Amino acid sequence: MSIPGLGQIAPPQPTTTSTTRTITLRPFWEYRFEVPRRTGPTTVTPSTTNLPTGTTPSTTSATTIRLTTGKAERDGTELALNHTYAFPRGTRARILTYTGATLEVAGELPASERVAQYARPEDSPEVQVLNLHFALQEARKKAKERSRRDGGRPEQQQPPPGPRVLICGGPDTGKTTVARTLTGLATRAGGQPLVASLDPREGMLALPGTVSAAVFGTVMDVEDPAGGFGVRGTPSSGPSAVPVKLPNVYYFGRERVEEDVPFWRTLVGRLGGVVRAKMAADLVVGESGLVVDTPPASVAKGDIEMLRHAMMEFAVNIVVVVGSPDVQAALQKAWGSNKTLYGEPITFLPLDQSDGVVPRDYEFTKFTREAAIKEYFFGDAKRTLSPFTQSVGFDDLVIFKTPDDAEEGYDNRPDGLERAEISAEMSHWTLAVMNASVNDPLETIRQAPVMGFVAVADVDEDRRRLKVLSPVSGRLGNRPLVWARWPEPYINLLG
Repeated sequence: MSIPGLGQIAPPQPTTTSTTRTITLRPFWEYRFEVPRRTGPTTVTPSTTNLPTGTTPSTTSATTIRLTTGKAERDGTELALNHTYAFPRGTRARILTYTGATLEVAGELPASERVAQYARPEDSPEVQVLNLHFALQEARKKAKERSRRDGGRPEQQQPPPGPRVLICGGPDTGKTTVARTLTGLATRAGGQPLVASLDPREGMLALPGTVSAAVFGTVMDVEDPAGGFGVRGTPSSGPSAVPVKLPNVYYFGRERVEEDVPFWRTLVGRLGGVVRAKMAADLVVGESGLVVDTPPASVAKGDIEMLRHAMMEFAVNIVVVVGSPDVQAALQKAWGSNKTLYGEPITFLPLDQSDGVVPRDYEFTKFTREAAIKEYFFGDAKRTLSPFTQSVGFDDLVIFKTPDDAEEGYDNRPDGLERAEISAEMSHWTLAVMNASVNDPLETIRQAPVMGFVAVADVDEDRRRLKVLSPVSGRLGNRPLVWARWPEPYINLLG
């Protein structure tokens, strides 16, 4: 099968039968695993004696897990009994049970796996997260009572919304996992929390290089490699087994905040305004509150000011610091005596880092980034999407680019954009489609919300035409496109 202008799609690889294994978990134990990123023999490294060894790996596209007895969850989202979940390549996940459970694991042998055992439930780091969830539920209950009692006041006297939680800490401390778990637990309890991701490397419900926010009023996708925060949770050109979310997305276009701190602060301010307006307009969302996931912070690198800015823009009243006592001490010293715009004190809570956190190396982050881009356009093994390809003339598109930091005068250009000359250099890059007009000022275009993304499949300079791949059909019209420096071009989009 081929897509016009994009070449031949590689045929599926053959599969072989694999051994089915049973994993028994006691209360508060966790089964942690990583699905191999590539097909082929894999050496599994079990860390406990109750995991089967010597299993011959297969070449299937995923590891499957079925809950056969008990109750279990992935990051706050409950697994259905006797339902088979398929986890695609590159997935790092954990299955946790509070009551005890039995799992049936099949498909490809995980690249690594272990069962985290705890002699006493209170020894599990998840007890702290669970207790935090119960405390947040109490705060949501009080917010509901306030809003139903005082909802008739003028807007400037409205009572504060539910808890607004900012999660921060050093690199590879498990911040995003905590954010997902709190979100999943709140959704299971009937809430509709807002979630904001301020780390451009994560790309919550969008491609990497973005900051975003969305209401999570429905269950998250257990099979999503990103645990429900990935691109499969957004509207696409195909059906979805899990209700989609509608994120507000802004394009940062760089990997790290420190590469353009002023622009990141601007986008966080715009996203904070969207979040506050949504909580004020929707009673249930306002009562459910907010969870904010932040980029890695280091006291030595001066990132405390970055966190302070996020706290202010989102009117945060609870700061959860994961595995980073120095970050907590610096934040309390700099911001501990301040109050929110609703006049509330700010509470700082330390959270132990889970012993299951695995540092993410360059190869892993590159794989997950490329997988997200491919899934955005083509779907996955369970949901094949049909992207739309169109040939567009150079004169029919208006593309702006973010200049290189090294270019002369970059720091003095507040809009941060310039008109791009279309050339073969654009091949294989993804471009952001901005919710603006090509006639708007450059500053307006750069700060506009993102409507979606397109991929440049080919550039024919002789004929002055591009082949552009988009998730849905339709002309780009008067919408400006932005070509940023990150994420890097994905050469093997069809591989």
